[in-house]
Order: sequence, then structure tokens, then C-alpha cells
Amino acid sequence: MQSLSLPVLTVLHMIGYAVVFIVVGGSLTLQAFVFVLLLIWISVIDADRFEIPDIAALLLAVTGVLLLWDQPSAVVLDSFVGGTLWPLLFWAIAYGYLRTRGFHGLGFGDVKLMSGIGLWCGFTATINVVLAASLAGIVLLALRAVHNRSTHHPLGQSMVAFGPFLCLSAWTIWLAGAPI
Repeated sequence: MQSLSLPVLTVLHMIGYAVVFIVVGGSLTLQAFVFVLLLIWISVIDADRFEIPDIAALLLAVTGVLLLWDQPSAVVLDSFVGGTLWPLLFWAIAYGYLRTRGFHGLGFGDVKLMSGIGLWCGFTATINVVLAASLAGIVLLALRAVHNRSTHHPLGQSMVAFGPFLCLSAWTIWLAGAPI
């Protein structure tokens, strides 16, 4: 299967994020603009290269911390717990998968991405982000399996960039959850 060019991937992602914005609703604040630009950047690069840029993950985390300025202590605590525990959980899953299967199934970029998502969305809302992203990934794998079966291709190992699912789910949940 031939991959799409970066400009085409970028336009497709922008359309997808715009559709979510229109359907879920929200106001185009500076915070929303910064969040969506970072998420699209991360998502496009991960979809193209199976890699999450370190600088993008760092900027997502830094802006997530800056977002907490003058917020109630409960929001700050939820965000810091989310920005700490979610990446630790993803690291544990990645490590356990590597030890059990002998190869990487979840990259360290996803671990770093979860820090920023946890800071932006908070621990509790990130539960829904991970659930939605996981379900979307399962649907994609099921569609690939049906396609492979109909074209008589062996199933084998299917690599899927998980970052785009996490990013679009984070955008959706953040918009729906009355962001800071």
C-alpha cells in the first residue's frame, strides 16, 4: 500500500479535526488553536513515520503545564496526576509487551505523548481518550483484516501508529469536556 504525502496527510488531518470541532462544538480560543496544531503535527508525523517528534511531545507537555496557570488546585492536581501516571502506565505496558513478545508493540513516543495529553485533559478525562483511541485502533485493525482476507493477503503483523488515534481522541474529549 502506497503511503500518502505529508501535505495530503496534513490536509486530511486538518479536515478530520475541523469536523470534530464542528460536531462537538467549542470556541476557537488561543488554547484550542495551540492544542489542535500540536495534535495535528504529532498525528501527521506519526502516521507517516511511526514516530512522534520529541519537540512536539515536549511542547504539548509544556503548554499543558502553562494552561494550568491560575486554575483551581483540583484541576492542577488532576492534570499533574494525568501527566505523570498515564505515561508511566504506557511505559509499563510497552515494557511488559517487549518482555513478553520480544519486540516493541508500543513506542516510547506514545509514552511521551501521554504526558502532554494527561496534562491537557487531566487524569480522569484521559481514561476516555485512551478508551476511544483503543476502540478506533481495533476498528482499523478489523477493517484491515477484512480487506486482507478479501484480497487474499496474509494477516501477519500489522503496524498501526497509535498516536493519531490518541491525538484525535484527546481533541474530541478536550472539546467535549469544557476545557480550561
